[in-house]
Amino acid sequence: MDQRDLKMAHEFATAYGFKAIIYGAAGTGKTPLVQTAPRPLLLACEPGLLSMRGSQVPTYQADTVAKIEEFFKWFLNSKEANQFDTLAIDSVSFMCDMYLEDGKKRGIKHGMQLYGDMAEKVWKHLLDLYYYKNKHMYLICKEEVLDLNGASYRRPYFPGKVLPASAPGQYDAILYLAKANIPGVVGEQLAFRCNGSYDIMARNRTGMLADYEPPDFSDIVRKAMQ
Repeated sequence: MDQRDLKMAHEFATAYGFKAIIYGAAGTGKTPLVQTAPRPLLLACEPGLLSMRGSQVPTYQADTVAKIEEFFKWFLNSKEANQFDTLAIDSVSFMCDMYLEDGKKRGIKHGMQLYGDMAEKVWKHLLDLYYYKNKHMYLICKEEVLDLNGASYRRPYFPGKVLPASAPGQYDAILYLAKANIPGVVGEQLAFRCNGSYDIMARNRTGMLADYEPPDFSDIVRKAMQ
């Protein structure tokens, strides 16, 4: 290398888009909010999209691991994918379960090997998406509630031990979607929780998001990227 390879840090800061893990309890509206993302494309792994009735979001239904692999090959290599600014996956948690079931069908019987095989394949997808330039990620996860000495702690659900330890730390934000009492606002409001607490995993690296943000992913991207 030489000095010409050096650039201002801010040029790298926004080059990869805004990558977020979205989680919350079932029925909170995680999937319909894909429609608020900038030019979204939806990879639907879970069966049933009743919450998207009337939606015009382009969607690929991947009901097998083979279709998931086919989608990623297309998305990462095709110029056709350039027409989309955001990839949403519904859900990464279910995609993990699909890889577990596929491993069983392929004859993997030992538990550690089965979960290791799943984690390796899903982690590769997550890293490919993280390093994909100029694309935002809206990656939906189910909610896991842990019992920590009698206290509940909520976090995105990833099966096994590898992904729960590695995946949340890789992305720019972990956003918890739920109704909340927001200071200065009357009544409970649906909002993204952007910073964590003793009972909820949430965070954002940007420093540009409030503790609670309205359920509009385009608005969050705008604030995060400014």
